[in-house]
Amino acid sequence: MIASNYRKHPEALALQLPLPFGRALVWALPRPTTRILRQIRAARAAAFAAIGRIVYLVKVTTPQWVIDARRLARAFQAQLRDALRELDFQSL
Repeated sequence: MIASNYRKHPEALALQLPLPFGRALVWALPRPTTRILRQIRAARAAAFAAIGRIVYLVKVTTPQWVIDARRLARAFQAQLRDALRELDFQSL
């Protein structure tokens, strides 16, 4: 069960793995302080500029008709549950 879950969601396994970083990620700091870190940051900026801007996903909103249909389905389900009665065969 657990293995199949990790096959479906490998990122969950990756999040649980211990990462062997002795120090913080110095190359990801906002302002590098050494020459080599400044060069790394410049190379990274050039790579990002060559690829283009990062496009962030926009949250998709649910249409109002879907929300209304779900609400009506829940209301119908509750009404149906109230309308159905258990059959009591003991009293017959």
